[in-house]
Amino acid sequence: MHRIHGWLLGGWIGLILAGMAIGGLAGLEPRVLAQAQVTATPRPDGSIVHTVQEGDTLFGLALLYGTTVEEIKALNGLDSDLLVVGQELLIRPPQQSSEMPTPTPPSVERRPGAVCAGAFEDQNGNETKEEGEPWIAGVAIHVIDGHGWKTTLISEAGQTACVRDLEPGYYVIATENPTGYQPSGPTRREIWLPWNAEITVWFGFQVLSGPATPAPSPTPAPPTSAGADLSQLGQGLLTAAGFLALLLIGGIIGYLAGQQRARAR
Repeated sequence: MHRIHGWLLGGWIGLILAGMAIGGLAGLEPRVLAQAQVTATPRPDGSIVHTVQEGDTLFGLALLYGTTVEEIKALNGLDSDLLVVGQELLIRPPQQSSEMPTPTPPSVERRPGAVCAGAFEDQNGNETKEEGEPWIAGVAIHVIDGHGWKTTLISEAGQTACVRDLEPGYYVIATENPTGYQPSGPTRREIWLPWNAEITVWFGFQVLSGPATPAPSPTPAPPTSAGADLSQLGQGLLTAAGFLALLLIGGIIGYLAGQQRARAR
């Protein structure tokens, strides 16, 4: 009987101790969760660092963050389960982005451009400067921009003439015909000049052929003697006809005057 009472008493004491242990754990876990939620802040790189507070345990932190005690120890290099208030524990390492960073193109320095021009003797007429075709110096070449600004280049022998430090834009290149030459192609070109560019424009000319020798004008033949005689005969006939006409007119006038006198009597 005494043994039964002892077993019952021991059972009751065991139940009381087990209930106290369960109640302690149940009361501890919400506090740990509340503390962890306040102190664990994700960082810009995606990592999570937990600042240890009073009552925190590795087991409770592993449950809270869905990891294991071994993982927390490995991330933080811990040899024991001992935690210190204020200690920072790495719960999740930084997250690497799967997207490759977009490479930044190197910046290109913007420099003003240049326009160069030259004149040459276009011997084959293809409007292209080829080896062996001589340069023509002293040709006036005008460079005009879209705002009306104008400058004039003079072609040189052996190289092109250039105007530099030009802003990007629309330009007209026009030339004048050198003496003794005729253009083999257009004498006006339109170009677009970008940044950091140098554009060369060529103008071809061909030598003018010499002026054609005019054919001599035919010299009128001198009149023959027969022609002279006919001319004199014609002049005589005209003179005689005029004299006869004067006589006829005089006779008519005299006749009319006589008739008028007869009537008056």
